[in-house]
Amino acid sequence: MKTTRTSFAVLICILLVNASWAQEIKWFGESPAMMAAVEGRGWDDIGFNRLPASSEGIVRDPVWTLSRQTAGLSLHFTTDSPEIQVSYTPTSSRLEMPHMPATGVSGVDLYVKDASGKLLWVRGNYQFAEKITYKFQLDNDAGSSKEFQLFLPLYNGLSELQIGIPDDKAFAFIPKRTEKPILVYGTSIAQGACASRAGMAWANILSREMNLPMINLAFSGNGRMEEEVIEYVSQIDPAVFVLDCLPNLGSFSESEVKNKLIYAVNTLRSKYPTTPILLTEHAGYSDGLVYEPRAEIYENLNNWLQQSFLELRKGGITNVFMLTKDELDLGTDDFVDGTHPTDLGMAKYASAYAKKLKEIVENGNQY
Repeated sequence: MKTTRTSFAVLICILLVNASWAQEIKWFGESPAMMAAVEGRGWDDIGFNRLPASSEGIVRDPVWTLSRQTAGLSLHFTTDSPEIQVSYTPTSSRLEMPHMPATGVSGVDLYVKDASGKLLWVRGNYQFAEKITYKFQLDNDAGSSKEFQLFLPLYNGLSELQIGIPDDKAFAFIPKRTEKPILVYGTSIAQGACASRAGMAWANILSREMNLPMINLAFSGNGRMEEEVIEYVSQIDPAVFVLDCLPNLGSFSESEVKNKLIYAVNTLRSKYPTTPILLTEHAGYSDGLVYEPRAEIYENLNNWLQQSFLELRKGGITNVFMLTKDELDLGTDDFVDGTHPTDLGMAKYASAYAKKLKEIVENGNQY
């Protein structure tokens, strides 16, 4: 008799669990409210993209194509649900790369704000196919409304984005923040290679650390400080401009690199007389310690940046700063392939940037 009662109790528990998971899900898709909540864009009404339609045919085709990827974009919303589902269609069938997992290339990442305001990571169960789905679960016994931030893929675009919760739970998008953002113009490293998931890209870590919006205009292999792209960068009025393009300038001559740096700074300074501009040195290649030709690339680029920086300062350009290789402090084990950071390397990048930017933004240093 005891065994029968126990079995019956177990059966009831299973049925209750299955019933809870079988709850009808209501979905919130691409509506005006969702698009108003998209953070990380420099222009309104450009969908889940990073450059406006007007840039097509003006910037080089690779830059345009990369601008359709959602690196740095995120959504804020509130819900009292302990279960959150996300569904979307990736715009590229390349869901992963040899040196970067699908969770970083094509996945989303969810964070929830705790009582102190800190964003905590929420684990999701995922399936990658023609349509990508995530199911997130967290404790919410009290049924209180919590604030979430959903980071979008680093190296893929998306369409048909939907967020689902059980039908009896509340949900609302939060309009994007109005504070001036930090704007990053850079390379594959700033776009997010090779973070294991979207939230671990250094720019996204930095956004959480600084509690500021971030606009990511980094284009993998194509952060070449071209005049056409600088023109679009200069259309945005941020709290700080970050120019981190040296890793994509290794094929250019000394005069070309210096001209690009000086042109970019002068263009931005002419439109924004006091906005801080941060120039970032090359963080190095880990194999540069054992193969001199690789070391020569970043050593030359950093020397040319230092010379350009001094020239700008001597020419009367103020509020321009430099983040050095030594301050970034990446070591042998901070790289996936000698060039792109691991999650550990990304954390070091973010830490170095946070320290420098807090000096610039919070202390208001003038140089």
